[in-house]
Amino acid sequence: MPRVRGIIFDMDGTLVDSRLDYDAIRRDMGLPQGVPILESLIAQPEGPVRDHMLQAMRRHELAGADEAVLFDGVLEFLSHIDERGIRSAILTRNSRETTDRTLSRLNLSFTHVITRDDAPPKPDPTAVKKIVEEWGLPVSDVIVIGDYLYDLHLGRNAGMRSVLFAPNEIPHFSSEADFILRHFDEAASLLSTLHASDE
Repeated sequence: MPRVRGIIFDMDGTLVDSRLDYDAIRRDMGLPQGVPILESLIAQPEGPVRDHMLQAMRRHELAGADEAVLFDGVLEFLSHIDERGIRSAILTRNSRETTDRTLSRLNLSFTHVITRDDAPPKPDPTAVKKIVEEWGLPVSDVIVIGDYLYDLHLGRNAGMRSVLFAPNEIPHFSSEADFILRHFDEAASLLSTLHASDE
């Protein structure tokens, strides 16, 4: 069996480009620039302000689901890991509604799809631990691939290796990743590197 036997993917910005404008989302939610969107929403008490924030967020996310396109090389890589018996899951900070709409439109399916409606959001490792336990795998045999700091911290919190997907500029937090992936055409080669590092 390959030493990488499971991969937990982020969705937006990793497998799909939803073309979300996070600054516009913050403006419509009445948030200052640069603050964490989901954490700000969670901290907001029940009431009209929170309802407005939820509606604005939902509107943007559903528009993103309808605009989403796969990054180049994603389908080929998913086929590659499926042929090798490597399990795959989605763990996203998106809503269940938005996630299901996106995956359905793009004909993607995974053994596990966990959203912010199902478990504490990343970088909390609760959902990862559940996935890995149900797969019956040690965390050392599972990697996380994502495009943002939350994904890298998720890997660290769960004791997993993390892969930063950075198709454009390398972000300032890249040093927190174990590996960097610039294009999914390089992903199969990266798996070979990960296998070799375990030998």
